[in-house]
Amino acid sequence: MRSGPDVETTPPPPTRPARGRTLSRRGSFALAGSVLAVFLMASTAPSPMYAIYQREWHFSSTVLTVVFAVYMVGILAALLLFGSLSDHLGRRPVLLGSIALETISLLVLALAPGVGWLCVGRVLQGLATGAVTSAVSATLLDFQPRGSGRGPLVNGVAAAGGMAVGSVLAGALVQFAPAPTELSYLVLIAALVLLFLGVLAMPEPVTERRAELKRVLRPQRPTVPEGRGRTFALLATTMLSAWTIGGMFMSLGPSVASGLVESNSHFVGGLTVTVLAGVGSIAQVLASGWHGTRAVRLAVPLLLIGLAAVAVAVVAGSAALLFSGSVVLGAGWGLMFAGGFRMLSALATPEQRAGTSAMIYVVAYLSAGGSSILLGYLTTLFGLHNATIVFAAAAGAFAALAGIGSGRQRG
Repeated sequence: MRSGPDVETTPPPPTRPARGRTLSRRGSFALAGSVLAVFLMASTAPSPMYAIYQREWHFSSTVLTVVFAVYMVGILAALLLFGSLSDHLGRRPVLLGSIALETISLLVLALAPGVGWLCVGRVLQGLATGAVTSAVSATLLDFQPRGSGRGPLVNGVAAAGGMAVGSVLAGALVQFAPAPTELSYLVLIAALVLLFLGVLAMPEPVTERRAELKRVLRPQRPTVPEGRGRTFALLATTMLSAWTIGGMFMSLGPSVASGLVESNSHFVGGLTVTVLAGVGSIAQVLASGWHGTRAVRLAVPLLLIGLAAVAVAVVAGSAALLFSGSVVLGAGWGLMFAGGFRMLSALATPEQRAGTSAMIYVVAYLSAGGSSILLGYLTTLFGLHNATIVFAAAAGAFAALAGIGSGRQRG
């Protein structure tokens, strides 16, 4: 059995058996990964539709990135207020509530008559996603095979794979199916209904309530493991690097790609996120046996090469170079996210899992939301070419910083 600073070796807690709940530990582990994947599918589903919204409702690139950023605001609000709630209330109640809220948000998005309602739907979606991410991350650690370290791996693969599938599925439905701004959401709602039923059959891994009801209903903030603040800060640069790039691709990436092809295809636009996240997911699987530091060290040069290629592609107007660069960038993104998450989550004790996972995602989504707003603002002021060059330089600096920070850790 492999050991190291980035492998969870603490035995998982016993689960509370309950009448009518028959899902096994293995099934519960797979279900938790599926929940995260579907939520991340939903997060990128609007990306191929942004060009349609922008054309029909006549708003600028800055407003487009604000629409993306309010989703991040919702996530951060949920993480900051209720990041460790499942450590106290239990995993199942938080998962069920998050799925219900996500369903409502997708209905709002499907019926949105204008950009205001689009923002409302994205905020609600962000709240649901923020609530579910820390709970799912903790659930994966609860149900992973003893000493396997598979929880962080599945967490990363489910997130990246979900984003990849969500973007390409939505892009295909927008391009080739009727009701281009509604059908994707309805498909996702059907998947959420099935997941809700699955969670009802899942055993509860939090067997002891550590707080009274009055305290449970108070905000449960994200936490940094006690005594590990400096280490956490160093390793958190990996999330800053990965999600600065993710924020750009999920907000403006589809519009950039569709503008580089003659057909202005929404399907091609959706493929940018799919390439980044899909290749990232494959990279995480291939590097599943690696220590986090090794993954990050390889990620840094890949990110630098990929960023340079994407910047040149936008300036030269080359769609082929954009997608080639996205492949390299996706490999680096996946390794950076997986390596960083593995090292950060390993810092937490079992009773700190949800709170620490929430803090990891606070850093990630702050990075994604902030970078997308800044890029949209720079694009409006100076044009896409100059904004992309500035963005690539900043993202490259963050990648180098992550390499330095993680290099101080063993492994």
